[in-house]
Order: sequence, then C-alpha cells, then structure tokens
Amino acid sequence: MSANDPGHINNLDQNQRDLLKSYWLALISAINEEPSNVVESALGEELFYAFAHDDPDAILLRWLRARKWQVAPAVEMMMDTLKWRHEWGVRRLLDQGESCVNLEEWSSGKFYHMGKDKVGRPVSYVHAEGHIRGQFPMESTEKCLILFMELGRYFAEVPNEEGTVILDMGNVGLRNLDYQYIKFMINAMQNHYPECLGLSLVVNAPWSFSTVWSVIRRWLDPVVESKICFLKNIDELKDYINPNVIPKRLQGNHADFKYTPLTKNDEVRLAAIHNDEQGKRQAQMEHRQAAKTYLDMTLKWAKTQSGDEKSEEHERKKAADRLCTTYQQLMPYISTETHYHRTGMISRSMFNAAYDQISNQQQQTSST
Repeated sequence: MSANDPGHINNLDQNQRDLLKSYWLALISAINEEPSNVVESALGEELFYAFAHDDPDAILLRWLRARKWQVAPAVEMMMDTLKWRHEWGVRRLLDQGESCVNLEEWSSGKFYHMGKDKVGRPVSYVHAEGHIRGQFPMESTEKCLILFMELGRYFAEVPNEEGTVILDMGNVGLRNLDYQYIKFMINAMQNHYPECLGLSLVVNAPWSFSTVWSVIRRWLDPVVESKICFLKNIDELKDYINPNVIPKRLQGNHADFKYTPLTKNDEVRLAAIHNDEQGKRQAQMEHRQAAKTYLDMTLKWAKTQSGDEKSEEHERKKAADRLCTTYQQLMPYISTETHYHRTGMISRSMFNAAYDQISNQQQQTSST
C-alpha cells in the first residue's frame, strides 16, 4: 500500500483524522503527563529518534492501523516498542553500525536489499540456506536482523510506505531450521515494525516446507499472513519484479550481492565526524528544539475542533519539515555508513556535508 491508500497519511477520512488526534494526545500523556517534558524524557527522545526522517503522522498511523484504529491498544503497542528500542539498544546499534555486528555474518549475503518491485516497493532478499542454526551467537544474528530492518527504512520512498520480501527456500535443510530466530523475526516485524511489509513472495519452497509452515503460520497476524504468497516456480518472480533487479542466483539479470568493505578514507571521514563533539551537540540541540516545536504544534492541532484546523495544519507541516531537516543534519553524528552507503543505495550527502564542514573549520583554524 501507499501513502495515498485509504487510512494512510494522504487519504484519511474525518473519523480517522480524529482518531489520529486522540492517539497523539494519549501517547504524549502516556510518555509523560507534563507535555513540556516529553522530548527530553527517555521514551520521548526515543520516539523522535524513531521517527527519523519520516513524517511522524505516517509512523503513528502504522500502529493505529495495526490495532484496527483502536487508540488504547495502539498506544500500548507504541509504548512497548519505545521501551523495546530503548532497552534493546537500537540507537547504539545505528551509531556503531557494521562495527557492532559480526562482519562475517553481515556480509554473507543471506539477506540484503536490492532494487524495487514493479509497483515501486523496495525489495529485500532472504536466502534461508545462508542461515545455519548455531553458526553464530543468537545475539549476533538478532543485531544483524535489526540493523537490516532499520536500514530498510531508507529505501521506502513516498508514496510507497511498505516493502517486498523475497524468501528463497532453495537448498534448505534441517540445519537451516531455527524456530528461535524465526520467532524473533516475526515478533520484531509484527510488533515493532508494523505495516512495513507489503508483500512476501516465497520461492523454491520444497514440498516438506508445508510441515514447517503449519507451525510458523500460528505465530503470524492474519493480516501479515495474507501478504505471504507461495510462487509455484521461479519464473513467476518476474511478474512482480523486473529481471534487471533480480539477482542471478534467482535467474535474474542483476549481479549477485557482494559486500563492499570500509576503506581507509571512509574510516578517516567517519572518525572525524564522530570526534566532532561540538557539531554533534549543535545538531542535537537543533533537533531537540525542532521536536519541541513540532510537539507544541501537534498538541494545538489535536485539541482543535474538526474543520477549524487549517492554520494549525499549515504551521504543523512546516514544523514537520523542520524536524526532518534537523534529523538529517544530526544523522551523521548518531549513525554510521554501511555497505548500502558505500554502494550509493543510501545517500552519503549528509555525511559528506558534515565532513566538509569539519574540514573547512579546521582549515580556517590553521590559517589564523
């Protein structure tokens, strides 16, 4: 689905808009009874970092849709997610990136992002034979998966909010069957990244997989299960994805995944950025102020009667744009580059801008 579909950010009826307002008010209250303290509270800060570069309304609507537009359950679900992100250390994982995961596992090619499908959804490939139960500590595997899912957010472009997952079951045996890992993956997807899956295509599934599937499907939300489609043969994949963005191992024309390692120049650039404490403090201050402004605008908008919110919506849109801009400026200081940045799949522009600013400041200092 896209941002233009019913129930999404660009296509809300009046009842859904009112429910979104109620959700905002209830969520802010749940985080902190005093709204002025929300942004600087642990979970409030987690919320605005979780928004990242996306429109906050678009993010919250995912939780509302996942809970059938019931405000209280949606708030509970979001609070569970914020606590999970805080306790699990998602921000630390993004800050350290590939240095925080097992590089052998991360670069193995058992999962990767590659291209878009025919309706514009970003595509992620998962080759089940690449996961061998017990080969790596479960903590390592979980970190790889969450980093993979977080990076996947960068590939979704308006109006597409969801992604397509290709699950390749070719050459799968008992050593690849890992129910603990599967449970973790399903729980993360359904409870902490809801409404991010648009379609999952299962290819090369052996006849014996039906027994495994009968177990797995019990853990799936009915809505998620409805998005999973088993293809009869590999050629059907081309009905959904152009062969030019299907890897050769699945009979497409795109080169198979190959990990691009960090270079010495990359290390120098990233070290300079991460050592720029003054730049980080300035970026954090501006993002925090933008979050406070956006929250003030949102509270005002949420308390305005339906039909009288035109002026508030305009100012709130400006505040949302500012929030996005300040996050992008902060991003180089709280995250790091990965394979996808080095190959150009994710823009390095903000990292380059931060590094250029640091270099210019150093040149000015040395010349005085």
